[in-house]
Amino acid sequence: MSVGVVVRVAVIALFVAGLVGGAARVLGLDGPHALTVGCGVFALVLILLTQRSVVPPADLEPQQADASTGGRRDLEQLAWSMVEHRTHIRGIVISRVRAIAAHRLAEHGLDLRRPEDDATISALLGADAFAVLRPDREKPVSPRAFDAALRAVERLPPPEPLGPARAIPEDRTTRAD
Repeated sequence: MSVGVVVRVAVIALFVAGLVGGAARVLGLDGPHALTVGCGVFALVLILLTQRSVVPPADLEPQQADASTGGRRDLEQLAWSMVEHRTHIRGIVISRVRAIAAHRLAEHGLDLRRPEDDATISALLGADAFAVLRPDREKPVSPRAFDAALRAVERLPPPEPLGPARAIPEDRTTRAD
């Protein structure tokens, strides 16, 4: 414990002891007995406050989880954190999947923010998956619909290659002369 914590605990214990000792004197105890009661309360409060600030014994500490041996435990924890109230998926998870889908769709030249791409994206992913990527606040996304959308994003075909790379002209340099 630091010096500041010790001083704070002693001041609190002294204040409580003074209140109890003063109350005992007002209620009719003579001086020496009221002082004895105050000292007893001081000792008791000091012990209780210092015990509260000490690190708990090892048997009361939570057990450390075993180190994960792969991604399965991480995925399991992620799965439990996705569902909110057992009926719908949290918005932060939907936004993360939406960002991943936007990246995967950008490889195909599509953008979730462009309304003219909506029909193409819906045809590519499916109407249910597209509905998850465009969530409605009035209708929360169910875990089943979210799973279907995630699978649709995973199954996106790879983008078509752009063709052979163009050669850089010889007269171009990469440094300033």
